[in-house]
Amino acid sequence: MKQQTPSKNYEGKLLTSKTPFAINEAFRTLRTNLFYTSKGEKCPVYGITSCYANSGKSLVIANAAISFSQLNKKVLLIDCDLRNSVVHKIFGLEKGLGISELLAGSDNAVDRALRKTAYENLQVITSGGTPPNPTELLASERMNKLIGILKNHFDVIFIDLPPIGLVSDAAVIAEIVTGYVFTVRSGFDDRRDVEQVLGVAEQMNMNIIGFILNDVNVKVSAKYGKYGKYGRYGRYGRYSRYGKYYGRYGKYYGRYGKYYGAYGYGKNADQNNYNNNYYNNNYYNN
Repeated sequence: MKQQTPSKNYEGKLLTSKTPFAINEAFRTLRTNLFYTSKGEKCPVYGITSCYANSGKSLVIANAAISFSQLNKKVLLIDCDLRNSVVHKIFGLEKGLGISELLAGSDNAVDRALRKTAYENLQVITSGGTPPNPTELLASERMNKLIGILKNHFDVIFIDLPPIGLVSDAAVIAEIVTGYVFTVRSGFDDRRDVEQVLGVAEQMNMNIIGFILNDVNVKVSAKYGKYGKYGRYGRYGRYSRYGKYYGRYGKYYGRYGKYYGAYGYGKNADQNNYNNNYYNNNYYNN
């Protein structure tokens, strides 16, 4: 297979055999946590979103998809961030025919929209052209039917979605998404903004199953002692109605987290299984 070349902003940031062990392990942990949220579905559908832009969500979900493909799972990644798409750049693909055209009905050739990547078991559907009505396209019955068809051919589907703090696109497909993963960029996203956006997500019936803390500076965190960057109870205190500490014993969202080196995750934080991962690789490009 011809090797696709990512744009310069993403060179060296996709998982390979040369990726540092700690980063690979962070994604294996994320992969394991997602397995436990699949609800027994034959082909779970995971959406990724964030509070605002530049959280690194697109690169995170790209690497999550790669990690799943390494288990010989047939994986599909769909770029539904129709206003600011970057998945095609991450994998070195042309936009071409994408999800916009499939949903608008201007081209129904799903087979042609499926793009092979340099990863054997991973295919991508790009965003396609920028439509004037992205929210309406994602909320359409055609979207529901398309995902239903694709689920018959893949083991897991990942959907890159716009930030929920900016537009409602991510919420309109809540009925077809198994669960959402919420990306937070360390030192960038404000706690109050995240809290407010999560309240909106709850009102829209978005099933947020996990959080990823991206762009963690472990060296800075270490200065705060063994309890981590946020102190014993964390500078954020209790997190809205979820009642989870934002940093007890250096864990992010969840009182019962564990350390995997510098990468920790909260384990079964509550009945909604708020899984959490540290992702310290400075991959904060959107």
